[in-house]
Amino acid sequence: MTDNVEPNIREIVKSRLKKRYNSEKLFRLFGVSMAGLAMVAAATLLISIFSQAIPAFTESRLVINYPLEASKIDPTGSKDKDIIRSQGDFGGIIMEQLLKRFPNAEKDGGVDSLMTMVTSIATTPLAKQISQHPEYIGKTIKANFALNDDVDMFLKGGYGKVEINDIPAPLEYSLENNLVKITSSKNGFKDLNSEINLKLQNETAKAKAHIASKQSRLQSINAEIKAMGMPNMADPHYVELDDMRTKLQNEVDSAQKLLETSKSGQNGEIALNDKFPSLIAYVDGGALKIVKIAPSYIVAENLVTPRQDITTSKPQKLSLQYIETPQDGRPIDDKMIAYGTILKTEGLIKQQPNFTIFTRSDSNDPEMAGLLSAIVGSILTLIVTFCITVPVGILAAIYLEEFAPKNAITDIIEVNINNLAAVPSIVFGLLGFSVFLHFFGLPRSAPIVGGIVLALMSLPVIIIASRAALKAVPPSIREAALGVGASKVQAIFHHVLPMAMPGMMTGSILSMAHALGETAPLLMIGMVAFIADLPKGFSDAATVLPVEVFMWAGRPERAWDARTSAAIIVLLLFMIMMNLSAIYLRRKFERRW
Repeated sequence: MTDNVEPNIREIVKSRLKKRYNSEKLFRLFGVSMAGLAMVAAATLLISIFSQAIPAFTESRLVINYPLEASKIDPTGSKDKDIIRSQGDFGGIIMEQLLKRFPNAEKDGGVDSLMTMVTSIATTPLAKQISQHPEYIGKTIKANFALNDDVDMFLKGGYGKVEINDIPAPLEYSLENNLVKITSSKNGFKDLNSEINLKLQNETAKAKAHIASKQSRLQSINAEIKAMGMPNMADPHYVELDDMRTKLQNEVDSAQKLLETSKSGQNGEIALNDKFPSLIAYVDGGALKIVKIAPSYIVAENLVTPRQDITTSKPQKLSLQYIETPQDGRPIDDKMIAYGTILKTEGLIKQQPNFTIFTRSDSNDPEMAGLLSAIVGSILTLIVTFCITVPVGILAAIYLEEFAPKNAITDIIEVNINNLAAVPSIVFGLLGFSVFLHFFGLPRSAPIVGGIVLALMSLPVIIIASRAALKAVPPSIREAALGVGASKVQAIFHHVLPMAMPGMMTGSILSMAHALGETAPLLMIGMVAFIADLPKGFSDAATVLPVEVFMWAGRPERAWDARTSAAIIVLLLFMIMMNLSAIYLRRKFERRW
C-alpha cells in the first residue's frame, strides 16, 4: 500500500513544480515583453521626433556680395545707430542684386517671387551689426540671409519627390503658338512621359470610381428634393440637402474635368496643368514650364527668361526637373521654385548648419524663430521654483517627520499634502491667476509668477520625497547621536540630515524636472504671450520651453513642424540633464551603513 502511495505523491509534486516553473517562465516572458514593448514605443517616439527635427538644424541661405551703399544704409550720413537700423534700406539692396541676376524678372512677372525669396526681417541681424560697426559702410561684404520658409522647405525636399535629369543632345528648338517646342531625336523625354502617363491612369481610375460613388448619392438627394414639391427655402432640411447636392456636384464636376484633361493626344502627348506633377526645363540660365510632354518632345512656356534666345542659340544642355507634388498642392509656385533652383545651381544658395535656433528669440517667421528667450525664461522660472520649494519643502519634511507631535492636526496636514500632490496642475494655474495676478497684482507672463505657481505644484512632491528619505535613515543613527549627548536638533541636522540629503536632492531635482515640462498652469498666468525680446529679470515678460512647443505646434506653416520637434528635443535634453544631475548627486553624497 505504501509503495503505491509514494509514486503518486512524487508525481503530484513533480506536476505542481512543473506548473510553478511554467508560471514563472510565463511571468518573466510577460515582463520582458512589456519592457521590450515600452522600449520600442520610446524608441519610435524619439526616432519620429528626431527625424522631423532634422530640417530645423540646417537652413538654406542666400549668399551674395552685398554693397553697403552709404546712400541706402545711412541716408542722413549721421552714422547714428537708430537711424541705420530704422531707415537703412537693407532689403532693397538684396532686391537690386537679385535683379542684376534676373534682369527680365519684371517682364516674366517674377518680381513678387523675387521679393519673397528672402523674408522681410532676414536683414535685421545685418542691420544690427552694421549699426554697431558703421565703419563698414561704403564697402562690399559677403553676406548671407535666411530664405523664405517655403523655399527652404522645398530645397530640403519637403514637398515630395524632386528629380533633375539631363536630357541627351542633340536638341532642336522651335516656336509653336508663342510656346517653345524642344525636340529630342533620342526620345529623351520617354521615361518621364511613361511615368506621368502611369500616374494619370491611376488618377483616372480613381476619378471614375469617385464619380460612380458620388452620382448614386447625388441621384438619391435629387429624388428626395423633388419629392418635397415646392420646397420652403427656410426649411433647415432643404438647406442641408441643397448644400450637400452642391458639394457632391462640385466633386463630380472636378473628377469629370480630370478625365477630360488627362487623355493622351497624338504621339503619346500628355497635356499638363497645375493639378499634375510639375515639369520644369532649365536651359541657358533660364527656366521653362512644360505644358505638354511626349516621348520625343516637350512644349513649354516661359518661367524665367534664359540669357539668350534659345530658338536661335539652340543650346544643347537641358535639365529637366520633376516635382511630384502638383502646384495646387503646395504653397510655393513653380516660378519661385525655378528661381530657387537656379540660384542653388549657381552657388548663390547654400545649405548651412542652423545654430541661430539657439541664439534668436521667437518670431512670426519660422526661418527666423529661435529658442533663446524660452531657454532664458525657463532658467529664470526654475530658479524661482528652486529657491522656494527646496528650502521650504525640506524644512517642512524635517518638522513633520522629526518634530511635529502625532495628533489630529498633523494628520490633517499630512492628508492634505498627499492630496495636493495629486491635484491637476491646471488647478494651480487657476490659483496663480486669481491670487497672484488679480489679488496681488503681479506682472503677467513673468518668471516670478510662473516660478511661484510651479513651486506650489512641486512642494507636496518634495515634502513627500524628503520625508521618505528621512524615514530611510536607520533609527540607530539617531540613537547613537543622542547617546553621546547630542540634542535632538543636533542629532537631526548633524547626523540624520546628511544621511538623507542624497534622497532629498534626488526628489527635489526630479520634481523640478517635472515642473519644467508643465504647460497648463503657465498658460493660465499668461506665459503664452509672444515674446520676441530676452527677459532681463524675474519680472520681465517671458515664456518657457513647453509653452513655446505648444505655441509653435499650433502654427499653420509646415516649417513650424521641424522647429517644434527641435524645441521638443531641447526640452528633453534639459530634462535628461536634470535627471543625470540627480543621479550624480545621489551617488556622490550617498553614505552606506
